[in-house]
Amino acid sequence: MRLLFLFSVFLISCTNDPKLVQDFVSDKLQAIEQIKGAELLHTENGKIKVKIVAGKIERFQNSQPQLIFSEHLEVYFYNDSSQLQSTLMADNASIDEENKIMLAKENVVLISSDAKKLETDELVWDEKQNTIYTDKKVKITTGKEIIYGEGFISNPDFTEYSITKIHGTFDFEAKTN
Repeated sequence: MRLLFLFSVFLISCTNDPKLVQDFVSDKLQAIEQIKGAELLHTENGKIKVKIVAGKIERFQNSQPQLIFSEHLEVYFYNDSSQLQSTLMADNASIDEENKIMLAKENVVLISSDAKKLETDELVWDEKQNTIYTDKKVKITTGKEIIYGEGFISNPDFTEYSITKIHGTFDFEAKTN
């Protein structure tokens, strides 16, 4: 009898406040879309410009629409002839869809078609300005040298770049006349 009484008290005390349930369900931090094992293509005039492969993509619709990439990300940049120019890899990234800016974070690597390799903790791709940059520490490895710096800016195909606060090993070829 006491058990039945305690059980009924327990059931009566468990109620759902509709406002609390609504607040929980409509939480602005919940993704409105989620894709696992995704591949996105960006084309211009029928030619591939960028391909993004991600383990997981979540779309959020709040005051600033954004995409969140996790579980590894690879971004392939192509030239006007649809030839691969560079590859960007990172553990995580986010895209501000309104401003067309991607922030790649954690184990970021950028590899050019001529095998230059950039390593950093954070890299920004500004699609509107057509630049990739960071103010974090960078390491660039080429066939002949390793360059360290703090700060980097480049075009997405990693053919033209500059580094600030530079140091490292350099290979200067002596020219004779």
